[in-house]
Amino acid sequence: MPRISEAGQPRTVMLERGPDGLGFSIVGGHCSPHGDLPIYVKTVFEKGAAARSGQLSRGDQILAVDGTSLEGLTHQQAVAVLKRAQGTITLTILS
Repeated sequence: MPRISEAGQPRTVMLERGPDGLGFSIVGGHCSPHGDLPIYVKTVFEKGAAARSGQLSRGDQILAVDGTSLEGLTHQQAVAVLKRAQGTITLTILS
C-alpha cells in the first residue's frame, strides 16, 4: 500500500497491536491547551506497530480508529479509544 495519498484524501492504515503497543503518541483534541484541535500523531516510536508499518508519520491527522470518529473528542477520550482498540486496528489518516 503506498504511503502517499491524493492531497486531502483520507487513507487507511492497518496496525497490529503487539507487545510494544501501537508505537505512537498523539497530540491535540477538543479543549486542548492550544484550543480545539484535531488529533495528530506527535511521535512515532522506534519500536511498535507504527514503526514496523512505515505508514504513519509525525503530523498525520487521525480521523478515526476502527470506524470510531475522533472528531470533537478530548485528548483523553482519543487516548481511551486507541487503548481500547485490540488486535488489528484500522486507522483513517489524513496526511
